Amino acid sequence: MKLEEPVKNEEVVQLTGYSFFHFHRLFQEKVGMSLHEYVRQRRLTSAANILIYTDTRILDIAFKYQFESQESFTRAFRKAYGLPPGKYRGLMRTLLEEKNEQEVEMMEGWFLSGAHNKGYEMRRDFKNVHQGKVAGHLRSVRSILEGEFGTVMQQFHANEWYEKRMKLSCFIQTKGVEGFTGLWMRIDGKDGDTLQFDNMQNRPITGTTGWNYYSVVLDVPENAGAIFFGVMLQGSGEVWMDEFTFVEVDKKTPSTNIMMPENMPSKPSNLDFELEFKDMGESHE
Repeated sequence: MKLEEPVKNEEVVQLTGYSFFHFHRLFQEKVGMSLHEYVRQRRLTSAANILIYTDTRILDIAFKYQFESQESFTRAFRKAYGLPPGKYRGLMRTLLEEKNEQEVEMMEGWFLSGAHNKGYEMRRDFKNVHQGKVAGHLRSVRSILEGEFGTVMQQFHANEWYEKRMKLSCFIQTKGVEGFTGLWMRIDGKDGDTLQFDNMQNRPITGTTGWNYYSVVLDVPENAGAIFFGVMLQGSGEVWMDEFTFVEVDKKTPSTNIMMPENMPSKPSNLDFELEFKDMGESHE
């Protein structure tokens, strides 16, 4: 299914194995918007890239992405980007011409960390974007040794999230990842100890993948002090990230905390060490 083609319900059913109604409900629950709204936003993002990097006529772009006319495309584009397509093309080209494309720039609010992170580089990418104008990009820039990793990350106080279950999500695309990459989040206590953690190591992203939606879910205890999050890359490769969101979810949404064993019992047992003998006695009765 391509962005340039109409979305057909029967194709969705064939690809997913779900009824369209069930798939639509699951999609909206996970992504926060309908499938058709998501496709429309992705089409506008692709159209914005074509406007900047090609001289394709606006009318041809409108038809390419399934808009009925240039007028309907212009209305939708202005609503998403705040400018009509022609003005957006001129403004963005001027901004990019003034920018040194080889310059590795800082991304406001983000910093680069990790083990031997000098082997990695972070930057903003104006070409490969999931939605909007810019995406984050992390890549290896030299031969990476075993165990080395880099991460694009942020940190903030936990006080607004006390005793809540937090879901962090974003869209990720990869190219040539030889180790693994993943979205991650960590909750640290006020004493600095790690309370909750998930880096998707039990569901790693590897190789080359298109834009996909990922999430981690952790509980924020009352004694939490700070929340750390980002996208990590272990080994060589490239990873793009876009549209990070934080939302509170209820207890029906499972936690992805990897610090707690999956098979941990809900209560203690055999406190007098005689469970086996009691079972044997009962079996003889």
